[in-house]
Amino acid sequence: MKIAAYLGIALLLVSCTKKMEISPESFKIHPDFKIELVASEPLVFDPVDFQFSPSGSAYVLEMPGYPLSDAESRIVLLKDNNEDGIFDERKVYAENLGVASSFMFYKGGLLVASPPNLIWINDKDQNDEAEERIVLMDGFSNENLQHNFNGLTYGLDNWIYAANGGNSGSPYFLSKPQTVLNLRGGDLRLDMDNEIAQRVGESSGGFKLTFDSWGRLYETHNLEHVSQLVFEDRYFQDIPIYPSHTLTNISDHDENGLSRIYPIGEQDTRVNHPEQSGYFSGACGITYYGGGIFPENLESTLLVADCVLNLVHMDLLTQNESVSKAVRNREKVEFLASSDRAFRPVNMSVGPDGALYVVDMHRVVIEHPEWIPDEMEAALDIDAGKDQGRIYRVVPISYHYNKSKNLEEATEQELVIALGSKNQWTRKTAQQILVTNNIINAVPMLIEQLKASENSLAKLHSLWTLEGLNSLDNDHLKDVLNDPDDPVVENAIKIAETRLQESPKFIAQILDLTGKGNSRIRMQAALTLSTISDALYISHKDEIASVIRTSLQEIKSDQWSKIAMVFALSRQAYAFAIEELLGGRVTSKDQKEVITDLVRVIGKERDYQHIAVLLSTLQKNDTPRALKASLITSLSEGYAQGQGKTLDNARKKIILKELIALENTDLVEIIRATGELRLVMEIETSKKINDFIAQAQIDILNNHGSIEDQLVQLQLIGLSDYKQRASLLYKLLDSKRPLVLQRESLKQLWDSNEKEVAPRLIAMWPSLGPEARKHATDILLYKSFNHDALLTAMEDGTVNLGEFNLDLERRRVMLFSDDEDIRNRAEALFSDSGVFQRKQVIEEMKPALALNGDSLKGSSVFENLCSSCHIYGNSGNEVGPVLTEISRKSKEVLIHEILDPNATVDTRYLNYKVVTTDGSIYFGLISNETDTELAIKIAGGEEIIIPKNTIEVFLSTGKSLMPEGLEAGINKQQMADLLAFLQQVQ
Repeated sequence: MKIAAYLGIALLLVSCTKKMEISPESFKIHPDFKIELVASEPLVFDPVDFQFSPSGSAYVLEMPGYPLSDAESRIVLLKDNNEDGIFDERKVYAENLGVASSFMFYKGGLLVASPPNLIWINDKDQNDEAEERIVLMDGFSNENLQHNFNGLTYGLDNWIYAANGGNSGSPYFLSKPQTVLNLRGGDLRLDMDNEIAQRVGESSGGFKLTFDSWGRLYETHNLEHVSQLVFEDRYFQDIPIYPSHTLTNISDHDENGLSRIYPIGEQDTRVNHPEQSGYFSGACGITYYGGGIFPENLESTLLVADCVLNLVHMDLLTQNESVSKAVRNREKVEFLASSDRAFRPVNMSVGPDGALYVVDMHRVVIEHPEWIPDEMEAALDIDAGKDQGRIYRVVPISYHYNKSKNLEEATEQELVIALGSKNQWTRKTAQQILVTNNIINAVPMLIEQLKASENSLAKLHSLWTLEGLNSLDNDHLKDVLNDPDDPVVENAIKIAETRLQESPKFIAQILDLTGKGNSRIRMQAALTLSTISDALYISHKDEIASVIRTSLQEIKSDQWSKIAMVFALSRQAYAFAIEELLGGRVTSKDQKEVITDLVRVIGKERDYQHIAVLLSTLQKNDTPRALKASLITSLSEGYAQGQGKTLDNARKKIILKELIALENTDLVEIIRATGELRLVMEIETSKKINDFIAQAQIDILNNHGSIEDQLVQLQLIGLSDYKQRASLLYKLLDSKRPLVLQRESLKQLWDSNEKEVAPRLIAMWPSLGPEARKHATDILLYKSFNHDALLTAMEDGTVNLGEFNLDLERRRVMLFSDDEDIRNRAEALFSDSGVFQRKQVIEEMKPALALNGDSLKGSSVFENLCSSCHIYGNSGNEVGPVLTEISRKSKEVLIHEILDPNATVDTRYLNYKVVTTDGSIYFGLISNETDTELAIKIAGGEEIIIPKNTIEVFLSTGKSLMPEGLEAGINKQQMADLLAFLQQVQ
């Protein structure tokens, strides 16, 4: 009630002469920058978005309803009355906005993402309050507030973009209720004038998206902090290709799928996923910095907040062929970090002054309750911080605030000149004003700037502004396609794409660009060729084939350029593939990959004559056997994705004739590939294939042939009935067997969906190696019919709970089961808050958390108890995990891991017993495993290499190499000292 009362008073205030002082000591920032508090409570509460109007006025979107939707969002105008760059007055511009999470300026008012609606609000009488409100769209999902649509952004191409957020939905314009867009997990873009909504591409499912200066789209979401949408989904047109979307992680500093970050200060205990401590887990607010006042080497950067770990991370953007690469700006330190655990940077924006503005929601708890274990949630105050909020300005040390120019009052000439500004906000805002206000008088100046400017950004924005004004003529566009600046040409190709039907003369230029220029230009040109009408395509198909053939022969291409080539060739997939195979031109890696993808297209088309000719060509042509097998497999994959056109007996006979000819070989990979094709085409298998399967079983059991050959044989065996191969699959899980065979066996066991798999895996549990256990745990956990057997094994101690990596989501697989018995049994073993096997011991040691520790004395404790198996800094031995950066975890988590090491043990650190044929016995962890050798690391750090063919006994204790019972040799003060030592930042 106190919070509610305080907020009620604060919201009535329209000015504030006393500003809260925020201690800068809690922040650690890049040495070339400073941080300034420009607004805080009672001027701002619960901010999630912050934008400047074209006039330079600042608006903040407040979301007091997070996380429970128990209050409505509002937009507040912040005024700087004395023009010192610090806000003095608060005025509620619009309230009752539902659970709005994003807004942008549009046609004199504001577009607001307020699911399930997109609304437009406007201050009609200029009294700083929005009286006009129009619902433009409906149908957006409104569920978990973290995942509603958000990130409204004006794109370089004059469309408005929004991030899906993860909840998806089926939005539509109210005036066109029959035109519904199924988002299907994709982001969207909007043409507001023509009321068109389009899916852009796969969404990261996160909060916000951003564009660099050239219109390239970047996203973020929790664990994956930076992704790029290489090109839009519209080019795929149901072409069977992998990957099936172009959203790709561009970070160059991930470790096993996670990116390390460096919070400062003592860390709080995480409410979930302690294993993610010190890694991105709350990535949000991704912002491209193009403000023009940062040092030149930091101009092309992406900034990503982690609201869980209280920091802002900076990556430098570099070009990596068709995609960008995000490179860490500085090693082991962040651009901005705070030791204030309530500092929650959720968003950022770049202002008209070029400064970076950081939006701090300032909450004690930022995680959504859906992802907080129930027991922990009961002890938390979810509302703590709802009476707070901060906006910070981050600028170079030499920065001095100057009031920005009011673009709403700018002349037409000033707006055109502004398109070449160093500041991306200024450029985009000027373009938006010119286009949305339809300022046709600016066209002559725009044309002149496009033709004469040496500023590539001025040319770029002039190009898109003219296009937005429907005033870009073909002659000017033709000239821009020859521009010396590659990014300008890339954008010109996108515009030309929309004109090819009416102005086919552009095709010659696009064809030329497909075979030269940088990777982005070649990729975009090929994509554009894939969109032309069938009539135009037919008249130019030979030229398209020729230019791509030459490109494949002369230029090394990356993954995305090759996909673009496949799209451009998809309408002549059969002709091109056959011609290249007959001409012996499928020799380079690029050529093989493109032809393989085109063969998949042929398979999906299900033209039996084309399939028959292709098989005949492969049989008669001197195609290398690995490529031949790969192409037949690709044909099977495509056929499996096709629809209709099932083969009648007459057509099957035609295909069968070619298959029999291909099977006139002793090459197992060819037999496997043709067997797969028979299966998907519903053509009966042959005696020869069955004989090969029988022989393969014998060869693998007797370990005949190379590991590579045995893998192909095992994949062939996978075509047979499960009962015929089950015995072999389990035998291949023996740790003496090559890893690749273990993985393939477990894959086939997963695919089998047989209920006998679980009890048999559990019976073998002690002898399974770390790699096999990792896959086996997934089979037991993610097949619901295995839960009974799994819980029984957990209950009787056959398997150890800690081996199953029971993080929050994995625990909830059984805790939230639809089967009441499964739920009850799971709850008896572990809870939503975690796995605690030595709860009493941990409780008895918890007073150590309140004691002052001495890190110097803690060093001695570490030396005596831990150093034989752990490295910290320059001391110790590397057997278990290196602890040098363990300060990323809270003291409470460390006590749990020290005293209850088997509650959550990484399978890499399980204790194994190995007995060799010469009688030697080793205890330790498996530090490395290849197809032919095991490396076991014993206490003290010595690593012993053991050939697999000398192993007689291989067993796991199911427990961590780290022993239980350390509490017997350490008192509470010594534990406090050890924790102080481990919490030092190295």
